[in-house]
Amino acid sequence: MKLNIGNRITWRCAAGQLVGDIVNIALSENGNNETVAWLDVKVADLYNTVRLCAVEMNLKMLSVELVQE
Repeated sequence: MKLNIGNRITWRCAAGQLVGDIVNIALSENGNNETVAWLDVKVADLYNTVRLCAVEMNLKMLSVELVQE
């Protein structure tokens, strides 16, 4: 899946099914000292921004999908 800044995504987590807009993509090390992409997502209808690790396995576990408008 190709994700870009400005894309709207939906994902499932402990807080339920969330929707948000990707506002930044950063490259940084994870806990395993590997450089990976991180998605900063502005959660719709909230003031919160979350950072999701964009490793393929993590995106699958969170059921991340692009929202088609």
